[in-house]
Amino acid sequence: MNGTDAVLHAKRVDYRIGPAQLLSGVDLELRPSELHGLIGPNGAGKSTLLRNLIGYLKPTGGEVLVQGRPLRDYSARERAKRISYLSQHGPDQFPFPVVDVVEMGSYPVIGMGRSPGTAERESAMRALAYVGLEHLADRSFPSLSGGERQLVLFARVLVQESPIILLDEPTASLDIGHETTLLQMVRDLCAEGYSAIIALHNLNLAAEYCHRVTLMERGRVRAEGPPEAVLTRELVETAYRTTVHVGRNDATGSIAVSPVPTGGTARGIHVHVIGGAGGGVNITRFLHRNGFSVTGGVAHELDSDARLWKALGVPFVGVPAFSRIDEERFAEAAAMVDAADLVVLCAFPFGDGNARNLELAERAKRLIILDEEPGGCARDFFAGAESLRPVFDRLAEANGIVAYREACETLEQDLRRGLDDVD
Repeated sequence: MNGTDAVLHAKRVDYRIGPAQLLSGVDLELRPSELHGLIGPNGAGKSTLLRNLIGYLKPTGGEVLVQGRPLRDYSARERAKRISYLSQHGPDQFPFPVVDVVEMGSYPVIGMGRSPGTAERESAMRALAYVGLEHLADRSFPSLSGGERQLVLFARVLVQESPIILLDEPTASLDIGHETTLLQMVRDLCAEGYSAIIALHNLNLAAEYCHRVTLMERGRVRAEGPPEAVLTRELVETAYRTTVHVGRNDATGSIAVSPVPTGGTARGIHVHVIGGAGGGVNITRFLHRNGFSVTGGVAHELDSDARLWKALGVPFVGVPAFSRIDEERFAEAAAMVDAADLVVLCAFPFGDGNARNLELAERAKRLIILDEEPGGCARDFFAGAESLRPVFDRLAEANGIVAYREACETLEQDLRRGLDDVD
């Protein structure tokens, strides 16, 4: 698509204040009937770009086109008929009843010289009903909560009936219910023929509701495209300077982004987890949260331990489902065990296919053997593999068996003592 096809086009837009370059060569196209998400960390330039698109700021380079015509060629009233804008910092002290505030959205149509009439009042009440606040029509606007004020201002945007809508973090003051309702309203408006750009901090909302997203960083466009093309782990972690897991929302199939908290106080302590069948999930999460350097054992691709290790970026040895631990995989895992300060052997079923996990445990410099977690179903972890029980018993006699909470306490003590006492 070129700029003449887009309803709104930022074309190589620069914006500078003194020595500060706030926007650099920004290209963004809003297509007909599109909900376009604008994402990026604080200070990325999202609000500055929106203010350039509405005409509140004048680009110091490049230009903004509205339906192929330069924005600067429109009068203020012509611009208001085509573009409506909801700031993230709306006025808090409009000394008017709510319905009067909503009616103000009709001024671009009727002109500032005449007062709203019956038709404008009906339009305002209709918009208030749409956002679920008609019962507050006679309330003073300053008396509303922050979320209620934001919904009233969105109703004012609806009354304006401009075909292009710019929204700057409109959900920042809203609870989860109103947040999703507002996004669905904007999406519905786009289905009716409106086009909208919405700046969001919630990446999951952007993925769920936006047709396309633009990721900004330091005043530049970092990536643009469908949510699944932009919300990759690499792009998000680079832009936001944080560790994330990118997966799918099981209910809707859309991209889901979750932060992965990390510690950092114990990065020098390397713990290797020998797990399976979900036995290593809780201890891995504990170790990762507290900043240990973690490696995982041998696990097949469908195992819940393997899924967690992969999601957290924990190195592990993957094998096909139901396959045995061959010499190559054993050697990989043995190298991790040999490099570890401490090895945790989790409670999980043993059999001929994973028997070599016990050999790996025997190599550990220091071994913690986890008991079955409280609340779990009592199971015989050696059913059908009795020949392995004596090997396990020898390990248990030499190292003991501890409950999960006791293991966590031991590891926390290691944090306090430091590496000198771990070896």
